[in-house]
Amino acid sequence: MKSLLRTWIRGRLHGYRELVNQVDPSKPLRGGPARTVAVVGGGLAGIAAASVLGERGFRVHLFERNSYLGGKVGSWTVEFPDGFRARVDHGFHAFFRHYYNLSRFLEETGAGRHLEAIEDYLILSRDGRRYGFAGVETTPVLNILSLMRRGFFSVKEVVFNPRLAGLRALLRFDPRRTFEEWDGVSYDEFAARLGLPGGLKLVFGAFARAFFTPGDRISAAELIKSFHFFYLAHDRGLLYDYFDRDYQEALIGPVTARLSAAGVRVETGTPVESLGRGDGRFAVNGQPFDYVVLAADTAGTRRLAAGSAWLRENAPELHRRLTGLQSSPGYAVLRIWLDRRAGEGWPVFVVTEKQQVLDSVTFHHRFDAGARAWAGKTGGGVYELHCYAVPPELATEAEVREAFLRELHHYLPALGDARVLYEHLQLRRDFTAFDRNLHNERPWYDPGVPNLYLAGDWVKLPVPAMLMEAAFTSGLLSANAVLAANGLREERVWSVPRKGILA
Repeated sequence: MKSLLRTWIRGRLHGYRELVNQVDPSKPLRGGPARTVAVVGGGLAGIAAASVLGERGFRVHLFERNSYLGGKVGSWTVEFPDGFRARVDHGFHAFFRHYYNLSRFLEETGAGRHLEAIEDYLILSRDGRRYGFAGVETTPVLNILSLMRRGFFSVKEVVFNPRLAGLRALLRFDPRRTFEEWDGVSYDEFAARLGLPGGLKLVFGAFARAFFTPGDRISAAELIKSFHFFYLAHDRGLLYDYFDRDYQEALIGPVTARLSAAGVRVETGTPVESLGRGDGRFAVNGQPFDYVVLAADTAGTRRLAAGSAWLRENAPELHRRLTGLQSSPGYAVLRIWLDRRAGEGWPVFVVTEKQQVLDSVTFHHRFDAGARAWAGKTGGGVYELHCYAVPPELATEAEVREAFLRELHHYLPALGDARVLYEHLQLRRDFTAFDRNLHNERPWYDPGVPNLYLAGDWVKLPVPAMLMEAAFTSGLLSANAVLAANGLREERVWSVPRKGILA
């Protein structure tokens, strides 16, 4: 019976995988005059667009404001007063196995060989309970029932709570109707309406926080889309892979080699403050280009649009949308080098039930070569503490740091009297906001301005992708638009099913 149900679910969800575009194999891969393309932003979105177009014969110039390539998946070196040097980054990234487009790129570049499978997607509650997803059924719908058998909720909690029928909204995801109905409702309101059981409330809350927006602000529609994308539209499960070493070595090194082989000119430490146009071509940092792919983050895009008089005068609606882009309230990452280790039996990354700031803990000495070498030499441990949305009552770095350590000691009391030998704290405000009522204001990746395309996890796409897969897919779609305009064959773009099983 269960086998038949799995087969029906798989068929209903189109085999868990849809081809987004129709690729005409009769069209050439390359040809015509060598057009020039400026890609503004060197994160995953810009990397996707630049690599495809460079390999197809376009003369691509990639501009990146930071001194390093990769955006949120980049890393850089910090040096401490005593001469100790270490690489740090924006925080731990989970590479989920249904990231179809990004995964293909990682394999093609050779970065995929550095991926390791996480032992479990583990959530720690304040009262000491643990919720894991290892061994949970991966077939959509059945995976929800599997959570019940794993103790996330009970039959009684479901039968005697008719409000939980509202969870059908998760199975009815529809790109248009879901946002019409739920974009003006916050996740907190949505959860209150359902009266979620304790275990499900913990899991749903931890999942919601991963989108860098507080529960009272994040759109319920965005969360419904994310549950569809991450859990209810494929059979890959919630377990994921992570890089077994620093992002520079594992990812950016192979990516840089691929861009170089494709003839892409990469300029780091080169901000683009405005976009102009004259004589039928764009002007970027004083250079003429036939096409522009704007792939900066929300903060950079907003700044560039504000400084672009041409955009304001010739595309006022797009200018309004771009200058109105919102970033998340701010996130924090604290890397600490301690004189001892604890939590060695846990996965290398664990999610915690947030008290005030702590959303997750990463054990870098367990997988990063540099951190492992330092830990082996000193007997200490290297930990990364992440807060996805810093509460407004914490106004200073000292307050954020103190709260981080207090909550770490709650979950790992053995570190309560550990000495902090080195530390590096970041407070950043450059992540995309997923607040209520923002969906309609997001621009389409093809905004209707000739030869200008947008890429990033903040643009509207014809697929329900999110986070890294959304960013990378947007770069592919922008590159395809340039290829199509020149009569060339598009790259295949894949997606999970674009609607829920009950839509």
